[in-house]
Amino acid sequence: MGWRGTLRAMETASRRANREAERRWKSEQKAMIAAHAEDAVAEWRDHLQNIVSLHVNPNDDVDWEALRERPEPAPPVRNSKHEDRALGDLNKFRPRFFDFLSGGSEKRRQRLADAVVDARTLDEAEYQKRLGQYQEDHSDWQADRELAARLLAGDISAQKDVISEMTSWSDDGLIGTRLSFSITDDFLHAVAHVHGDDVVPTYRRKQLQSGKLSETKMPAGERHELYQDYVCSVALKVAGDLFSVLPRDEVFVTCTASMLDKATGHMADTPILSVQFVRPTFNNLRLSAIDPSDSMSNFNHVMNFKRTKGFSLIDPIKPISDG
Repeated sequence: MGWRGTLRAMETASRRANREAERRWKSEQKAMIAAHAEDAVAEWRDHLQNIVSLHVNPNDDVDWEALRERPEPAPPVRNSKHEDRALGDLNKFRPRFFDFLSGGSEKRRQRLADAVVDARTLDEAEYQKRLGQYQEDHSDWQADRELAARLLAGDISAQKDVISEMTSWSDDGLIGTRLSFSITDDFLHAVAHVHGDDVVPTYRRKQLQSGKLSETKMPAGERHELYQDYVCSVALKVAGDLFSVLPRDEVFVTCTASMLDKATGHMADTPILSVQFVRPTFNNLRLSAIDPSDSMSNFNHVMNFKRTKGFSLIDPIKPISDG
């Protein structure tokens, strides 16, 4: 092959290599786009699932009667197990012919005697550790017992103390912006200030057969229904959490959202759902399988909702200003 043939062969090989490199690049880009599309769709689905399932997997109920009757922790008992073992070794000491190799029998005996002192110190350190744990356990037992007694006697301040200690309502901020409570001897009213309907995406996502991401506008009716399920899920979660930590058989939950007040033209906290939850009925719900908004039919509730318009202002069962 002449030099021209060699050049043509080189150019052909180079073009082939470039085409192969371009093919690989396009394949990698397509795979990357598909992976990003798959992640984006999964993220969208997860968010929708999260906002309508806040009520799922509630906390176990606190057994306040069991806490009130729980036996007092027993104080620790001193023991000398390490010292006894070391004394046993010392008492078994007998001089040996080859003791001179380790400094003499008296030095070996002294090491055993020193071990007794060290063992006694170890026994004391372990006792002090058990004593410290006992004092902590006893303090917790006493506090739990006193709180349980107050709660079971209907002490309002005890209920407020328990509510103030709860942290599960943060829930990554999905429940809303804040919770407020009205508590009297007759009723407990929780007011959940939920997020606006922007908590529901305005779009749908799906992955096309080509692997690319497709986003289309979510129909208003579908978006309103998802928001309705979100608000009802918040109400269910708040009620479930209250039932789990307080010995009450009835709680009122009202959800408010920031909406346009047509009388003033300003955004205002607006009641949109109010529910009277009762424990027996709530406990009979299979929370993982219910539709949040449909489940409201099990309870006395007020909700003005239309699929075409969403929520409208309501009068709560219990006035928000009570308590």
